[in-house]
Amino acid sequence: MRRAILPFILFLLSSSVFAQSSFRFSYLFYAKRDVADEKYHTSDMKLDFDGRTTFFYNENGFKRDSLDVIAFDGSGNIIDEEAYGKRTRIQAVGSSMISWVDFEQRTFTVCYAEPATFIGSMPMELPQWEFTGEEETITGYSCKIAKGRYLGREWTVWYTEDIPVNVGPWLLWGTPGLIVKATDSEHIFYFELFAVERIAASRLKDELSYRETINSRSHRKLFDMDMKGMETMHTRYNRDSDYMERIHGITGGYIEDRNGNRKEISRTNPYIPLISDDFWKK
Repeated sequence: MRRAILPFILFLLSSSVFAQSSFRFSYLFYAKRDVADEKYHTSDMKLDFDGRTTFFYNENGFKRDSLDVIAFDGSGNIIDEEAYGKRTRIQAVGSSMISWVDFEQRTFTVCYAEPATFIGSMPMELPQWEFTGEEETITGYSCKIAKGRYLGREWTVWYTEDIPVNVGPWLLWGTPGLIVKATDSEHIFYFELFAVERIAASRLKDELSYRETINSRSHRKLFDMDMKGMETMHTRYNRDSDYMERIHGITGGYIEDRNGNRKEISRTNPYIPLISDDFWKK
């Protein structure tokens, strides 16, 4: 394999169309909550790219957040019935993860928009891709294959030089063309492109505005810290029910059936983060 030696900047774009426009790349994101699972949880995700930043998010989650700002006041009371009605008609959100990359500031940021909001940032990690020389057609694009260890996992990516930008879904980047498909070696996570469109502007500024408004409201818990601390806390929040309940001031540990009989519930839950637990141990 040939190892990539990459400059810590965006590649020069070979097409003036891509250099001067913003684009939205649509991906399907498949994820397992447990290694032993046979079924994937699927989310429809968007990647906005404006030449300086990427913004990766769930479409329905973005729409819900925009309506939340209009529909509710700071105490969670409904103040706009029309916006609230539109919000209730939005289908299940899917992935709660939002991420963006700022190539000028050289930072990654990840946000999880759940009952509690978790935000973390870190300096950009430079992938050291090894190009295999293999080629394959993926969703109509002629793709080349690269492999590398990145953020604690072994990744295989398929990229196309037909779209000359070195970005991809989530925090993946650094190949000489758009990443069309990606999977980790354990096949826990899987991304695949299904649509490309030109857009007027990225939604990242809107998202940051919505997030600031939502997080300022007293009924939301917000944890904003470095990426390691945030990912560690968020992973525990998802795996440990007792910990999650303490954060929200909930006490319990059981549910009642229709006859009033109490049933104990599991206090631990399967959850696998995209950035591997082992990454933070190095």
